Amino acid sequence: MKKGGYGYISSMKLKSGILSLLLASVAAAVYFTGLHFFPANRTAVGILTVIVCIPAAMALVRFIMFMRFPEGSSEVFRSIEELRGDVPVFYDSIITTHDKSYGVNAFISAEGSLLGYSGYDRVDTAKLEKHLKDIFTSNKYTGLNIKVFTDRNKFTERLEALSGRYDITDKDALIRDEAILHLIGRISL
Repeated sequence: MKKGGYGYISSMKLKSGILSLLLASVAAAVYFTGLHFFPANRTAVGILTVIVCIPAAMALVRFIMFMRFPEGSSEVFRSIEELRGDVPVFYDSIITTHDKSYGVNAFISAEGSLLGYSGYDRVDTAKLEKHLKDIFTSNKYTGLNIKVFTDRNKFTERLEALSGRYDITDKDALIRDEAILHLIGRISL
């Protein structure tokens, strides 16, 4: 599953879980095989095993991060797809700030606005919006209105209004909107 597509979180749970198990198995195989064939070089075998464990540990951390967030609701996905028209959308993102990680079901970019919807518990929208504004400002995006909704009805009302006016023939606006969502993808897990 491609980053930004619906189902990305579930797909990454599976991929990172399998990868962490595979890499842990490789590390164990390196260790026991090394001890069997080179019993006099325990230190070298240990160092090689630690080197192999580093990617396994990274995969395990990634797996744990994705396990903390359930996949976004298929009902939310369907309602956004019905309303969005040509408005670019980015689904299933996990934004990590210095303090906390936030799950966001969907981001849309249109008419100089970046709008997000999060159906997850305990989302501090003010902190998340400030973090996103700082990121976009440091990447030279000025005048961007950023708003994260936790009320699905307010988000879908805003999306419906934007999709009715969205002009796909304005190539400059389309390029800017896609670049904004590309940056969301770069800062998301």
